[in-house]
Amino acid sequence: AFHRSQPPIAQLFALPRRITAQGVRRYGFHGLSYEYIADVLPRHLDEKRANGRVIVAHLGNGASMCAMVGRQSQATTMGFTAVEGLMMGTRTGALDPGVLLYLMDYDGMDVKALTHLLYKESGLLGVSGISPDMRVLLASDRPEAREAVELFCYRSVREIGSLAAAIGGLDALVFTGGIGEHAAPVREMVCRQLGWLGLELDSAANAADAERISTPASRVAALVLPTNEEWMLARHTAKLLG
Repeated sequence: AFHRSQPPIAQLFALPRRITAQGVRRYGFHGLSYEYIADVLPRHLDEKRANGRVIVAHLGNGASMCAMVGRQSQATTMGFTAVEGLMMGTRTGALDPGVLLYLMDYDGMDVKALTHLLYKESGLLGVSGISPDMRVLLASDRPEAREAVELFCYRSVREIGSLAAAIGGLDALVFTGGIGEHAAPVREMVCRQLGWLGLELDSAANAADAERISTPASRVAALVLPTNEEWMLARHTAKLLG
């Protein structure tokens, strides 16, 4: 529901209209997390930035990003399902659909096998061959673990660039979720590649898991904020119960 504020064009796939009419469109996920962050942003940023161009990176076993303007969703990385977009713990994220056609044709994989591949065998686990847990991979000295972490960060940087283009720039970047809140090396790898957007990382603050991890001179504010989806569930439930 949080993502329904997106422009209609942002919700469309380039599919025949008869399929769109069946409800096949970009819905977006992690809405409760984004709604919570949008709700608390004014406590952590000045009014102009809080209501400006903000990208929230919900990074965890499930990972997505949301671009907001006026604290309303304008674009997000997940689409019709929660497998699109960013690389995740065991999910592929964005994938050329031709790969699925290839696997169906040459490996004889059916819907059940492909579903298991996309949701359970891929992502950090698939690339590393070790674990879907970012903590395990960061602690490992194996090259496969390092490559999985680097790919996760690379894909994150690409999505931030895409979302920043969709909203015409960037005033603030917020990290949340298990990886976003606790994996300082991941935040550093991502932020170091965003200097072109005006983000300047404060390495000491980032290593200390501080709330603000950008320097005072940074044109883009970078924050680490814990999300609280359970609180949003409770709020919505209380509202419905009157």
